[in-house]
Amino acid sequence: MKIAIMGMGYVGVVSAACLMRDGHEVVGVDPVEEKIDDLSAGRSPVQEPGVAEMLADGQRSGRLRATRDAASGLAGSDMVWITVGTPSRSDGSVELGAVEAAATQIGEHLRRTGERPLVVLRSTVPPGTTRSRFVPALERAGDVRVGREVSVAFHPEFLREGSAVADFNDPPKIVVGEADVRAAPALLALYERYPGPRFRLSLEEAELVKYSDNLFHAVKVTFANELGALARALGVDARRVADVFCADTKLNISPRYLRPGFAYGGSCLPKDLRAILREAELRGVRLPMLGSVPLSNSTQIETLLARVLERKPQRVGMVGLAFKPGTDDMRESPYVAVAKRLLGEGLELRVWDPAVHPERLIGRNRELVLAALAHLERLLVDSLAGLDDCDLVLVNHATVSAVDVTNWLSRGVRVLDLVGVPGLENRPAGYEGIAW
Repeated sequence: MKIAIMGMGYVGVVSAACLMRDGHEVVGVDPVEEKIDDLSAGRSPVQEPGVAEMLADGQRSGRLRATRDAASGLAGSDMVWITVGTPSRSDGSVELGAVEAAATQIGEHLRRTGERPLVVLRSTVPPGTTRSRFVPALERAGDVRVGREVSVAFHPEFLREGSAVADFNDPPKIVVGEADVRAAPALLALYERYPGPRFRLSLEEAELVKYSDNLFHAVKVTFANELGALARALGVDARRVADVFCADTKLNISPRYLRPGFAYGGSCLPKDLRAILREAELRGVRLPMLGSVPLSNSTQIETLLARVLERKPQRVGMVGLAFKPGTDDMRESPYVAVAKRLLGEGLELRVWDPAVHPERLIGRNRELVLAALAHLERLLVDSLAGLDDCDLVLVNHATVSAVDVTNWLSRGVRVLDLVGVPGLENRPAGYEGIAW
């Protein structure tokens, strides 16, 4: 296959080297003359282990060509990858000039030649960019319609400088965002012999996957450093703590607690976070990220309340009141906080939580919930059917099925799902998720 790559920085050069190694013909396109000179001579314009040797092999075999002229570089290509830079502006937004310029150059080539290569955007761009900026620029310049005459994909890269070749060879995942259903099969065929799970997503989902990875990496680094700062102040070796923390692949280094949903609560997380923040304060240690967590958590509650009140329900049902299902522990449950606020707004409230029995509550648990909901026993219903005549039901616990939700919807009850009930991926009318 002949693949043109527009933008010969780290991603473009590494991709070119690996694709040539796989037997493809590659043409690198870049406006920087020094890069083109290096590539034309089989030299790497970037320092990355293993790349120089593959480029030299590609140049000797005739599978590598480089040019500053986009028209020449695009000619006869089966596929075009766009790997141009998307640097930050002074206000934090992304400079998309090179992306739009590449789209325009490709479009002009399509108009002039009638060729129809698969167009693949790999540059990291904010969600919505491919559909709202790249595709229109391509269509205007090429007088084509994406999904009809030409296919476009967004294909995020997950290459780390210093180990980019190893990452290309053994990707953690292969993600394709499709503007139309023809895009993914041709692109995924390139990776037929590669390991890693494949994901076919919408353009926007694929764009956000790339950001979610990098945001989480930034959060992990910051978490580790803030914990290290606290450990040093306490006279504790943070490396040994991290060894134990990272050894837990059941809860810590795992998918646990990484699904979008609602606020945290319960008897441990709020209390322990407050304790550590106070300990840090007393020792003069600044923990800005951890210190912002309580505010972020309370924002989840406020946002949900605003969404409920926007719909102007008179009677609201809740599936679950305890901080998680299967327990009657309501200490600092975010659902208790929501219930209290809804009652304060004058709404009628009904709650189904089969684990909660007011007469069995004891100690601090009983004290706290009755302080918030003085007449708890009046709010509880004996079965899900007790929520059938509500205007809106909040699904706080994963203790109902798609059949239950569909029953409510058929009765005209709106449902706001905080847990992701399986079987409702088509999002029927009247149903919405907390983050979908």
